[in-house]
Amino acid sequence: MRMKRPLVVAVAALLSLVFVLQAWAAPPPAPSVARDFAARDSVRAQEPKPVIAQPEQDAAVRGVVQLIGTAVHPQFQRYELYYAPSPVPSDQAWIFIGDAHFQQQPLGLLGTWDSRSVPDGTYALRVRVVKQDGNYNDGDPRRVLVANTRQLPTATPALTDAPISEPTALPTELPATATIVVEVPAIQSPTPIATAIPKPSPTPILASGGTGSTTLSEVEGILSPARLVDVARKAATYTLGFFLILGAFFALKALLVWLVHRIRP
Repeated sequence: MRMKRPLVVAVAALLSLVFVLQAWAAPPPAPSVARDFAARDSVRAQEPKPVIAQPEQDAAVRGVVQLIGTAVHPQFQRYELYYAPSPVPSDQAWIFIGDAHFQQQPLGLLGTWDSRSVPDGTYALRVRVVKQDGNYNDGDPRRVLVANTRQLPTATPALTDAPISEPTALPTELPATATIVVEVPAIQSPTPIATAIPKPSPTPILASGGTGSTTLSEVEGILSPARLVDVARKAATYTLGFFLILGAFFALKALLVWLVHRIRP
């Protein structure tokens, strides 16, 4: 009975040590990276969004198309125009139109697109505002139908079964003179494209959550004081656990040697 009591005490001490190590090695609360991304998305949703107002959605166009809309931002650097086949297969399918524009446009002519450079079909138009920090805001795509070589569909009036009314009597007296006014719309020539100004390369499209770049907020989150304290705490926990396990090993060894000496005659 005297020999079993030290062994029971040693086992109880070893179990207590295991519970202490598990309590110290418990994972800390999740970092606030998800909250930071949610706050950034909320701020981005409140920013002014560029818009193409004309041509209208699913409008039929031909020739040189004038793009009317809005492109403003408090940190404005420039805005760019793009087109792509619709439906758009991927973000890499957008094609840069003309030159970048370095003046904000509250509401007016954003630029022109020569639809004769593409085959007839359905296309999407988009305006992008590039901010001073290199990030950008994209407007909602505007879908149009290019019809340069085919006739545009015309609406056929529906026939009704309304009863035919009796013809009314013609007036007996006609006015002495009648004036017919015909308004001829003015034809505006397309805006010439300057060739002396170098064309800046379009802004590369980065997929959200990709592995190609690290934002400043992510770097600040990694090097934050809370993160460094958490890393130091983990290092201290693992070091303390190592020394406790090592001490328990030597204590168990000493206990076994003592038991051997007590049992040996």
